[in-house]
Amino acid sequence: RALAEGVAAAPGGADSEGLGAWSRSVVDGALERVGAAADAAVADAAAGANTVPAPLAAERFAARTGRGLSAARGAGPEVAVFLSLSVPAASWRQWSRQAARTGAAVVLRGVAPEGFRATAVRLTELMEADGAGAAIDPRLFRLFGIASVPAVVVVPGGVPACLSRGCAWDPAPPHDRIAGNIGLDAALEAVAHEGGAGRETARRYLAALRGEAR
Repeated sequence: RALAEGVAAAPGGADSEGLGAWSRSVVDGALERVGAAADAAVADAAAGANTVPAPLAAERFAARTGRGLSAARGAGPEVAVFLSLSVPAASWRQWSRQAARTGAAVVLRGVAPEGFRATAVRLTELMEADGAGAAIDPRLFRLFGIASVPAVVVVPGGVPACLSRGCAWDPAPPHDRIAGNIGLDAALEAVAHEGGAGRETARRYLAALRGEAR
């Protein structure tokens, strides 16, 4: 609203560069306020608060849209590889290369302290050129209780959409989790042989990784 009102009230001679800088400051401020509210909600949950805050307007809109698209939209990833920019480059490239071969998702908790641009540059340096990518999604770290990386989570059927804000109050779906810098092949093999809910899913992804028909 503030952005629209400011544009409407801008004098005819206003330069686009100045208006662009001002509009970015409005958007940045709004994002900071929303982020602070979400952080406070998560902190309340961690402290044992019993109430779940009402969804933001955008969340209500997204929920309605999601219900309309649910028939056409699949679940989230069945295999997620949790990494950070602190993982050594050689290990990162091994993880990302194997993830790209299987279609597993590579997930980061957040951006580098230097900001999004520095994060993007670092990811460009780390990513293999064979279709690998990475998503920044702190929700999944909270949902599966990921405290250290590298880690792999195998979720049969895929990660469901969040029911509460940022998945903060969602129960984790049935899954298997394994941590350690062992590579995706070894992680999937461990789940395939010793896992629970994700055993069959791990076997399928392991066969794809090794080029075996199943």
